[in-house]
Amino acid sequence: MVDILLATYNGEKYLREQLESLSAQTYRNFRILVRDDGSRDSTMHILREFQLHHAGMMEIIEDDAGGGNPAANFIELMKHATADYVMFCDQDDRWYPAKIQTMLQRIQAEFSDYQVTDSGLRPMPVNESHLQVARAYRNFSHLLVQNYVTGCTMMINKTACQMAGDYDSRILMHDWWIALYVSAMGEIIHMPVKLMDYRQHENNDVGARDVMSAKYRVEKIFDRKVRTSKDTYYAQAALLKERFYSLMPEESRRTLDRFLALPGYPKLKRIREAIDGGFVKSDAIRTAGFLFYL
Repeated sequence: MVDILLATYNGEKYLREQLESLSAQTYRNFRILVRDDGSRDSTMHILREFQLHHAGMMEIIEDDAGGGNPAANFIELMKHATADYVMFCDQDDRWYPAKIQTMLQRIQAEFSDYQVTDSGLRPMPVNESHLQVARAYRNFSHLLVQNYVTGCTMMINKTACQMAGDYDSRILMHDWWIALYVSAMGEIIHMPVKLMDYRQHENNDVGARDVMSAKYRVEKIFDRKVRTSKDTYYAQAALLKERFYSLMPEESRRTLDRFLALPGYPKLKRIREAIDGGFVKSDAIRTAGFLFYL
């Protein structure tokens, strides 16, 4: 049994197509758990219509737990998952028919790849080596400073799902949070197979960005958030220590302690410790920018 978690918000434009792709999966023993975060368009109507015509396939979670962002919505959804395996679904993509079946054949905490498309699901001429997730780093030290796992490509087991805990504002994104504690205490597997269309449009929360382009570099130079991003990494790591330190193997504890000790060092020692500890980004230029503001 697989639970597919679908977090929705004003998704009327593409939601039907995504739901159709879920109903067309070759593996049939699944349930769609949906939680809407206060949509003001026809999203709820589309969901109820689908639920009516696909008896037993969808359960709509209605509560007063709040939300406000995708991470909070997904983490709240995780509390309702009871299946042996759990997947995460964005409202605006399209899954290939064998996505669930293919990932079930090789599962621990696993993520696959995606085909980048435009809003009409036409493949985009994207240099995949320039994407943020082009290098599928799965080690704990890399994940402390950069996320390499896209939520909609993930399948996790029940244990990993139950460990997520309550949403906390220090959690930067649900997929990053999951990748962190799984890499610290378990294993992440990357399956380099494209199993979905990753739709790019004007309202993407994250999206597939060309992180090697001049435009992206210039944006980051003038983005004030970049200058303080390290503080959000430290905060997320501190939450990780609060919740999981006693469960971590010794090696992961040492890595986490070494990372959290960085702010207490002089600038040059911080840089040396970050490099020696493997707390670096996916390419030399991004790493240099990170170290500059470290």
